[in-house]
Amino acid sequence: MRRQYCSGQVLKTTIPTPILLKNEGQDGMLPMYYMAGQALSSWDASDNGTNRPSSDFCQWNGIACNDRRHPGRVTAIRLRGSDLGGTISPHLGNLTHLQDLDLSQNNLVGEIPVSLGRCIELRTMNLSVNQLSGSLFPDALGHLSKLKVFNVRHNNLTGVIPITLSNLTALTNLSVESNYLQGQIPSWLCNLTSLAAIDLALSGLNGQIPAELGRLTKVAFLMIQSNQLEGPVPPSIFNMSSMEHLDLSFNQLSGSLAHDIGFQLPNLKFFGTTGNQFEGLIPASFSNVSALEYFLLRGNQFHGLIPRDIGSHGNLKYFSVGYNQLQASRRDWDFLTSITNCSKLELLDLEQNNFVGIVPITIANLSKELSWLSLARNQIAGTIPAGLGMFQRLTKLNLEDNLFTGPLPVDIGRLPSLQDLDLSHNRFEGQIPQSFGNITKLSKLSLSNNFLGDTIPPSLGNLRTLVSIDISCNFLSGRIPQEILSIPSLTILLNLSTNALSGSIPAQIGHLNNLVSIDLNE
Repeated sequence: MRRQYCSGQVLKTTIPTPILLKNEGQDGMLPMYYMAGQALSSWDASDNGTNRPSSDFCQWNGIACNDRRHPGRVTAIRLRGSDLGGTISPHLGNLTHLQDLDLSQNNLVGEIPVSLGRCIELRTMNLSVNQLSGSLFPDALGHLSKLKVFNVRHNNLTGVIPITLSNLTALTNLSVESNYLQGQIPSWLCNLTSLAAIDLALSGLNGQIPAELGRLTKVAFLMIQSNQLEGPVPPSIFNMSSMEHLDLSFNQLSGSLAHDIGFQLPNLKFFGTTGNQFEGLIPASFSNVSALEYFLLRGNQFHGLIPRDIGSHGNLKYFSVGYNQLQASRRDWDFLTSITNCSKLELLDLEQNNFVGIVPITIANLSKELSWLSLARNQIAGTIPAGLGMFQRLTKLNLEDNLFTGPLPVDIGRLPSLQDLDLSHNRFEGQIPQSFGNITKLSKLSLSNNFLGDTIPPSLGNLRTLVSIDISCNFLSGRIPQEILSIPSLTILLNLSTNALSGSIPAQIGHLNNLVSIDLNE
């Protein structure tokens, strides 16, 4: 049958059509995919308008032929983010010199072709961020003994992690994140002694973490968050000295952290246990981890004091210990002094613990990079320390449900980036500062359940991106400013209830066509 060769015209379709271009005199068959747009416009199969195949395919976008011993053989296909659709052509298996296959960030469907098992020179296979289905790793791929990178994250692959993977002894990077797997983390992964990065997050895995993983002496990245893993973490995991990124978050893991974890994992940059059932003390040895940047323990049952030197090395960016049972009395805030050494700190989360006493004035010395600050749901008293206006990058400030007193700081109105401000359920008194009207990026404002008095400042009408405002349960008086009822972005909540407001309701309230909830009770 006469072979049909494609022209250089780009068809108006996102479904790849596997028209094969034969490398004359060679055994390689290069699948030709058409797509909308110009990403493959260089894939012109004709010579001078004839029907003969072009021998210049090594110059096509995304194609490389770098094998000096076998010139003209395809060694790499790199079509990341090229808007490809349809299935992966099984004819890729004919490219026996292929070393690098990257079809990530497309719209590919169907199964991983078993024919890829014939590409025995493959070093990298990146099929991530597609809509592939079927088996995670077909048995035929077990012959890819040179494969170093296997990345299929963000697909619809199913089944267990197959033992066929254990044949890939050269594998350094394994990523199956965000698929629909089942079963446990296999203990035989410890046989892949070259592994440096393991990403099994969001994959539906259950059971316990196998202690055998601790034998992998080269692993720097272990990401097993957002599964259904349970039980204590094997001590061997906390002895992997090469570890830089360890994320155990959002499982049902329990037990305590080894007291010497900071000495056993000296290279940690990221440590996450968010959303588990860990208990016990936060080990003081974390102060030994000089490169630590992300320290995320939110949502566990840790108790006791925060180690006083936790930020002494100055590299922390995210410090999140909210929703635990940690303690700090008036003399136990020394950790905050060490955290002020961290010039790149962006997030400080101490929410819902057992902190009491007065916040040290050193809080004003925190990093100017700070964008998220929450001390909510504690028993912190006294006035808000001066200097909050210095945090020009702050987007969220949450001091809700504490015992703060005194007037609302005027310099909060100098926070140009603030989007979420919650000072509710405290004992603030005095007026709502006119300067709050200067926070023009604010989307949520809650000042409810305080002792605020006087009138509602009309300047709040300047907040043209506000979607929710709650200033209920105060002692505000006077009329409702029509400026507030003219904020077009108000769509979620307008709560002015339980105050001493009077007069008529301004007609501008009729402009709030998209508002879900309005409360003018009492």
